[in-house]
Amino acid sequence: MKTALKYTGVALFLVAAFGMIGFLFWQQEVQYTLPTPVPKDYALVYVNQAVHLDNYYNQKVDKPTLYHFFSPECPCSRFNLKHYNSLKRKYGDSIQFIVVIPEFADIDLVKDYFDSETKVIRDLNRTFANELGVYSTPQAAIINTKSKLYYRGNYNRARYCTDPGSNFTQMAIDSLLAGAPPPAFGLLSTVSYGCGLEENSKNLFSMF
Repeated sequence: MKTALKYTGVALFLVAAFGMIGFLFWQQEVQYTLPTPVPKDYALVYVNQAVHLDNYYNQKVDKPTLYHFFSPECPCSRFNLKHYNSLKRKYGDSIQFIVVIPEFADIDLVKDYFDSETKVIRDLNRTFANELGVYSTPQAAIINTKSKLYYRGNYNRARYCTDPGSNFTQMAIDSLLAGAPPPAFGLLSTVSYGCGLEENSKNLFSMF
């Protein structure tokens, strides 16, 4: 009887251990290989569509702007940091880079991830996200000097941006600076992967 109880206890422990490992694997790996669920109220913003952000942020229009949607609560946002910062260093003289964070994000924590010159905007009521058609992080939205959407989508198909053949945002920047029409990369660039903005909000609210 004692032997049976012992084996039962060991079995339950192993089931619990493997269950926890499976949960952690889902939390840190698997869920981020799947597309981010599209919100029910999502409104698509098309390439070449005019956007109206000047009422919310007094931006200069003498050069294009890249809005980087970032959340310190999102692992994918943190995976993307090295690549984003490299783009800012390379193209910062030609393009204005602005980081857009959820309304309740810790802005001091956010600034630890970027240089002191980085412009950071709180996205009150998801104004920027809705205007640019963004519903997850990390995402890039590039606006040309005519205040039209030139590119919106992923930085890379790989979570750490290690696939040079799918550096979608970088290729879009090169295309824009060359005066070419907006590139069409297909679903790999436009289907969002990462952390949904609703998920980011839930995580942030749980901190208070």
